[in-house]
Amino acid sequence: MAHVGYGIIGCGNIGPVHAAAIAAVRGAKLVAVSDVVEASARRLAGQYGATAYTDYRAILERKDVDAVCLCVPSGMRMDIAIVCAAAGKHILSEKPLEVTTKRADRIIAATDKAGVMLGCVFQSRFARGSRLIKQAIEQGRFGRLALANAYIKWYRSPAYYASGAWRGTRRLDGGGALMNQGIHQIDLLQWFLGPVKRVYAQVTCIAHEGLEVEDLATAMIEFENGAFGTIEGSTALWPGHPARVDIHGTAGGAWLEDGNLKYWKFTKRKAGDAKIESELKKESELGSGAGDPLASLKVEGHRRQIEDFTRAILKGTRSFVDGREGRNAVAIIEKIYESARKGRPVTM
Repeated sequence: MAHVGYGIIGCGNIGPVHAAAIAAVRGAKLVAVSDVVEASARRLAGQYGATAYTDYRAILERKDVDAVCLCVPSGMRMDIAIVCAAAGKHILSEKPLEVTTKRADRIIAATDKAGVMLGCVFQSRFARGSRLIKQAIEQGRFGRLALANAYIKWYRSPAYYASGAWRGTRRLDGGGALMNQGIHQIDLLQWFLGPVKRVYAQVTCIAHEGLEVEDLATAMIEFENGAFGTIEGSTALWPGHPARVDIHGTAGGAWLEDGNLKYWKFTKRKAGDAKIESELKKESELGSGAGDPLASLKVEGHRRQIEDFTRAILKGTRSFVDGREGRNAVAIIEKIYESARKGRPVTM
């Protein structure tokens, strides 16, 4: 296989980001796109010399399509993914993998049965700052991990939720400020600190009338390694602020804002620390989703992930964020919602 031929299913907000990322990856080629809105499919296809369809099944009939990017609303991914897997196509799904773990498990089972690769987009893991923190944790530089925090203090206008009938619905969005927006930072928390043992949460909707899901949430977390954590997520906080993840231990601390390191300090310095510290004020590689979700989003994170997925297909290796990894954050958020409903802590 000289290159990986891609199809994109869903040409709305995030579909064009996938298209631009594919175009920037050596060994990847956008072959076809589909959307139920024909004008959207034709517009995106025309930009990249691809073929446009209104029925995604037409993409699956093409032998030059090796993999598909699922960019449809979250709660529609399971049904489409099962069909794609049966057609022998590798699948790279936008986050969340699905709106419940039960539905995510059905996707995983279908791809396992078909022997195709399944990936889930968590581009924040590909930021240099995220990789440096993960490496420092593995090297034991933080000492005993003690506290981890995720802050997603964002803003979404009423027009954002009105732009798609599926937005803010339990069936198709799965949740609000956590399942749709904060899931990237929640994924980083569990990637850094490992499995979660217990959560205690509260959620509400304070600023968006008619929303079925939360626009404000807080949660306390206990990790299996004994560390504590907190999550604060919202889409009601104008004008929106950088997403932040803090990691603290008995021998050091570090934190990220929109994927960029903003603090890096340990009791035992290493030779590379000075260079890392000199980069703390650099602009984010990923862009920000603080206010307008697309205005300042950069393609680079998706490009790195699609490059990794393409390489895995060509070499027959495991992708960096596979379907089981994609399931983890959904499982945590599911338990946060359960805790909020029950008004008490729940265990994973």
